[in-house]
Amino acid sequence: MKNSVTVEGLNALLWTLTAVAIVLSIGRFTIRYVTAGRFHLDDASHLLSLLLLIGLAAAYTTGFPYSVRIARIGRKEEKAPPPNDPFYHKYLQLRLAVTLLVFMVLWSVKATFLIFYRLLFDVSKTFIRMWWAAAALVFASFWVCIGSTLTLCGSASDLFDFKKCSSAKSLHDIRATYKYWCALNVGTDLIVLILPMYMIHGLQLRTAQKVVLTAIFSLGLLVAIVDILRTYESLVSGTFSGVALWSSLEVTVAVIVASLPLYRVLITRKGRRSLLSRLSVERYKNMEESPGGTERKFLDSNRSPGGKGTVSTFRNDLETQDSAVSNEARRSDHVPLAHLPR
Repeated sequence: MKNSVTVEGLNALLWTLTAVAIVLSIGRFTIRYVTAGRFHLDDASHLLSLLLLIGLAAAYTTGFPYSVRIARIGRKEEKAPPPNDPFYHKYLQLRLAVTLLVFMVLWSVKATFLIFYRLLFDVSKTFIRMWWAAAALVFASFWVCIGSTLTLCGSASDLFDFKKCSSAKSLHDIRATYKYWCALNVGTDLIVLILPMYMIHGLQLRTAQKVVLTAIFSLGLLVAIVDILRTYESLVSGTFSGVALWSSLEVTVAVIVASLPLYRVLITRKGRRSLLSRLSVERYKNMEESPGGTERKFLDSNRSPGGKGTVSTFRNDLETQDSAVSNEARRSDHVPLAHLPR
């Protein structure tokens, strides 16, 4: 890719996508609270990924001019400053911060999906064993990436030594590191993507519903594709604009994708009506319990007596309940998903 994208254009794209991620995340949190009456652990994980994304966007914005100058120096378009110039140290600091934040954003998104699946499919002992294996692999791969980042120029003490970081050996090692970073990221994305497919196959749903759920859970494939394109751009052309463009897309798309599964409730007319009904109930409850009003206590049919949403409520919002469940079971707090292997 030619250097046709300006720093201003990259910043505009980055912050626009970050704003989209923020808006969709707010919508995600709203849907969760309205439908479940509380937040779950995956909401905390998603909030963490969103805050890290905002910090990463700020680090990118600060670092773009440094990366442009390094690229110009590499193309002999600008005279290189002396080796002891503070510019190099600042550039390496920003590169380290950006790299670490990228991994933190991507792996916190993986954690969000893993926790999301655990909430949905905790009825199966077989799934729980698979989930722990997947979680262990994802956790280990994160620390492999972090450790290799800290030794990118050899030892950790050489991390801010531009001469050593730009040596032929270091550049060769960095290219090799990019490849196994991509392998670890894409590999763990595929693990997270495949994990719920086993359970979807066992659900007593219409084929069309299974296809929709599979499509929702397969959204993470977009992040894996962008990571492959970013790595290819880094290894083949290595232009600043190309690498910066795909890097910006990868992290923002990851957070956006993590927001989307809860929007499943908006796809169907039944889901939209249910959400609007719950919003109306919440508004009415707030009016009745406000100062000067008459306090009334009522029980939402999708809530537990304690007022907190349950995991079964969460499943209902994704419309994964068994259509053959008896009326008595529907009135209870536990709605089985399907006859799943344990």
